[in-house]
Amino acid sequence: MGSFIFGLMVLATASAAQDDNQITLKYGDGSGVSGELVGFEDSVFRIQASIGLIAVPAQDVSCIGRACPEGTALEVPAAPATLTSLDGSFRMFGNVIDFVDGEYVLATDIGELRISASDTTCEGDGCVAAQPTVDQRVALVSGTTTIEGNLLRVEDGAYIIDVDRLGEMRVDANIFDCRGDACP
Repeated sequence: MGSFIFGLMVLATASAAQDDNQITLKYGDGSGVSGELVGFEDSVFRIQASIGLIAVPAQDVSCIGRACPEGTALEVPAAPATLTSLDGSFRMFGNVIDFVDGEYVLATDIGELRISASDTTCEGDGCVAAQPTVDQRVALVSGTTTIEGNLLRVEDGAYIIDVDRLGEMRVDANIFDCRGDACP
């Protein structure tokens, strides 16, 4: 909860300091990049992102944020939501674009934001019904070896788990059997 509030405070401070030029460019596959809009000429966005100054052709993306040039804004179906931190100290308004991995993806005036549903209460048409929580705890077993942790995801033939005190581990799914409610 503390990291949520700290993150929102940093976001609010950063957004105020960037003179309303913060945008998110969203690709058709759902990925995107955020940064400060530096210019828009010849149908090319120029943004200062965390990786440096980049140029993105407008035909490849939709724009989210107050600074989006006319005709480039993402058409978001009306799904308004107000997310409020559990202690009531912070509120964020926007249209819900998606709900992924327990996070609301909001289109806001300062770009796209991802906010954990477990750290907030939600009011509005864009709110997602309470999702049943599944215990993510699993045991990966191979012979006499057992690795216990929280299953994060399965990718490229491997279980990605978060092991207490060790962090994220990649375990070959062809060698280890998964046991627990979160197993695929």
